[in-house]
Amino acid sequence: MIRRLHFITLGLCVAAVAAAAVPAVAQSWKNAGSKAAGYYSEYHGHSSHSHLYSAQNHVSHYSKYLSTAETVDPSVARMAHDSIGNHLAKTQQHLGQMKNQAAVHKNADAVKVISEVEGHVQNARLHQADLNKITIQKPIESKAAKSTVEKMQVSIEKAIQGHGKLLETLGIEKPTTNNSESK
Repeated sequence: MIRRLHFITLGLCVAAVAAAAVPAVAQSWKNAGSKAAGYYSEYHGHSSHSHLYSAQNHVSHYSKYLSTAETVDPSVARMAHDSIGNHLAKTQQHLGQMKNQAAVHKNADAVKVISEVEGHVQNARLHQADLNKITIQKPIESKAAKSTVEKMQVSIEKAIQGHGKLLETLGIEKPTTNNSESK
């Protein structure tokens, strides 16, 4: 009988110690190992970075085109509008994934920075919608398009600055432009 009592007491002690240790282990994973476990995936950070810069490049190319073209070719206007919109939409998707991860892990600082970047991207999307209204006019007014593109450039530039801060906050290195590093 005493043996059983010792065995039950020992079992209860082991269970109590294990129950106390599990939350500590889980908590340390959440903080120290969370990045290694896929939290704040570098994929989403790098992909949103790439799409932002691609949107910036398309806006810049279209701006130069609008500065030199006497008349705006509707096919060029449509392609520029669609390309810019695609990159901004993909940026929003990646930021959304990052924001979800930050919220799950209760990282209020990251959620705040992501929300700021999302706001700038949303402003760029609104300018892109305005550009669509100009793009469907015949003839396309290059001055109006140029003005809208310049506003979009400002919003994208603010998003890029905020995104750099975001990557820094999360400890994610900015992606390199050297394609030979990909394997």
